Amino acid sequence: MALAYLSSKIRHTDEWFRVADHPVSSPFGIIVNHDLREGSGAEAENVAAALRKLGIKSHVLKIMWKEVIPEGVNPNDLPNVETLARYLRYRRLGTFCKNGKMTTLLTAHHEDDQYETVMMRLLSGHGFRGLQGMRPATDIPECYDLHGVYQSGFIDDQRHDNPIYKMVPGDRERKVLKKGLRNEVDPAVIAKEIEAGLKADIATAYLDEYDDMSRGSKRAPPPAPLEFENGGVMVYRPLLGFSKDRLIATCLENNIPWFEDHTNSDRTLTMRNAVRYMHKNHRLPAALQKPSILRLAERCRARVASAEAEAGRFLDRLVIHEFWPNTGTLVATLPRFHFPSVPRLSSASPPARERRIAHYRHIAALLLRRLISMVTPERELSQPSQLSHLVSMLFPSLSSSPPPAKPYVICSVLFTPLPGDGGADNNNNNNDNNAGGREKEKQRRPRRWLLARAPHPSNTPRPSVTFHDLAFGKRRGKPASAWKTTGWSGTRLFDGRYWIRLLHRLPCRLRVAPLEPEHLKPFRDALDCGGEKEKKRELMAMLARYAPGKTRWTLPAIYATVDVRRLLATGEWWPEECRGGGGDNDGNAAAVSDDGGEEEGEAGAGEEQEEDMEERELVERIRSHQLSGVRLSQWEWERELKSREQQHLLALPTLGIGLPGLEDWLRWDVRYRKVDHDLLRLSKLGGRRIGRREMRHRLRCLYRWVRLGRAKEAPRRRRMA
Repeated sequence: MALAYLSSKIRHTDEWFRVADHPVSSPFGIIVNHDLREGSGAEAENVAAALRKLGIKSHVLKIMWKEVIPEGVNPNDLPNVETLARYLRYRRLGTFCKNGKMTTLLTAHHEDDQYETVMMRLLSGHGFRGLQGMRPATDIPECYDLHGVYQSGFIDDQRHDNPIYKMVPGDRERKVLKKGLRNEVDPAVIAKEIEAGLKADIATAYLDEYDDMSRGSKRAPPPAPLEFENGGVMVYRPLLGFSKDRLIATCLENNIPWFEDHTNSDRTLTMRNAVRYMHKNHRLPAALQKPSILRLAERCRARVASAEAEAGRFLDRLVIHEFWPNTGTLVATLPRFHFPSVPRLSSASPPARERRIAHYRHIAALLLRRLISMVTPERELSQPSQLSHLVSMLFPSLSSSPPPAKPYVICSVLFTPLPGDGGADNNNNNNDNNAGGREKEKQRRPRRWLLARAPHPSNTPRPSVTFHDLAFGKRRGKPASAWKTTGWSGTRLFDGRYWIRLLHRLPCRLRVAPLEPEHLKPFRDALDCGGEKEKKRELMAMLARYAPGKTRWTLPAIYATVDVRRLLATGEWWPEECRGGGGDNDGNAAAVSDDGGEEEGEAGAGEEQEEDMEERELVERIRSHQLSGVRLSQWEWERELKSREQQHLLALPTLGIGLPGLEDWLRWDVRYRKVDHDLLRLSKLGGRRIGRREMRHRLRCLYRWVRLGRAKEAPRRRRMA
């Protein structure tokens, strides 16, 4: 209730208050009823009534345990009831925020909760990364597969007329910016810059953009770029710096009721309750008391932040030659770790060198974690201690006996060394005639590595996403050309990397699954027979260029559960015997009895009602002899066809290649998940870190700076003379 009271006073206290650079509107209270004890529903209603007195709208969410546990099982008897309740709670909160277009979720975790969390992790044996405690701001990992909740939804939001994230400043902000820019504009400087720009060599200003075209047309065409997702719901914990007693005092001072779960005092219920009871009723050693534990968490956060910042500085030495989200492949040259060249007693001693190597290995592991995050389909990354062998192989200078460079799989990412050097040291020593010396020099050069999604193990199920077909009620009695789609499907997460949605009017279920070897050859033959020989050549060139080896068997592919090639080629779906129209066009309809005989009867519902009829209603009408014989034959023929379900490859959506004629029946929208912004910036730079235009611009700025500096020094010299 303290958080609710403070939130209700924000707008009155500070009109320009912002959360994550977004203005704050009226708060909305969300109350979660876990339904684990008697009286929880009444208590939730009391909290809602207290919020209404503060002028805050609220809503009560109830956890539906029947959806996750068998009927008759008491949730309190489960050993992991606390973890399961947290999972369901955040799933409901994330879904509610998405439906209500809320991007900020404030929770009332306080200082005592932070102390209990760190104590529990300390008792469980966590390292310094786990002893940081709860983060002040984080995503909702429990909603990993919910689009619009976890690191996604920004693209769809910007397509709305009234988006949540407003990238364009408001009228008041625009006036302030315009006034500030007007005061900073110097017409003389602008005139000089325009004159200098006109004198530049414009003929060679855009040569970088045509380098690929000048190398010949036999190369594989680049795939259409995918959009990267962003956004989602963020959880903020603004009260982590305040103790529980202080929050209670705030509520009592302002006549705000304080609600607390009485089961929190049961020390036998959960581990958190046991830690809370131990802290309140026993005198702990000074090292385990709340001030010491909170200082420990603060030191751990500072240590992690320092290591992450150092790993971020090493990113400037990283060269990402290529990053293709269409296939999930990345080619990079890793940086070197240099040791001090100045001889010092502290750095030359073996213990100091071992400590420095251990520190560099930890930084290298953090750097590899960030690289892995761009390609891996897994939600949880490997800990730095689990990357020890990979660090020794990719950074030989940090290991006394480095293993040979060979393919290695970790966190579902395949590391493959590429032949040749990484191109960082391009100055060949032509005067060195010693073959052994050249070989050693080549080994010292950084090696390029290919990172790709590892092939799917044979003992685990393949990832798949299923999309429903166009309902039979929308298609019966109509030619295939008259079928209408029901709109875009919901956006689904495939293989932890791609957000996919479909728009189709096909009469079968569609399935997104990895590309299988047995379906590639029929797909190529279909492209060849359909007159798409150019697409066939593009497909093979793109697979060889962007998805080499077994990487191609991890690409998402769209499959149909029945054979629709005749529908794509001719536009006809129903067989000849199911196209009769006598019983559908007149006022009567033929009904089928249980023994197969036909008899005349009155037509059932109208045409509009039949279009909206569900399959369950359709079965009831068949049993009650109210469906025409033609439409009954269509339904039976389609049911028999779907009973022989087989997969037929329709398209490779990330490469933009599909069967001939598929564009009239199916469309797709594929986006790559959110990736590291710094690494994405490096991938756009490519292997050439500084282009010609940027280098020319830097030299021009340096020349102006030198001339300006000399111009200022000339009067000084005259005065001194």
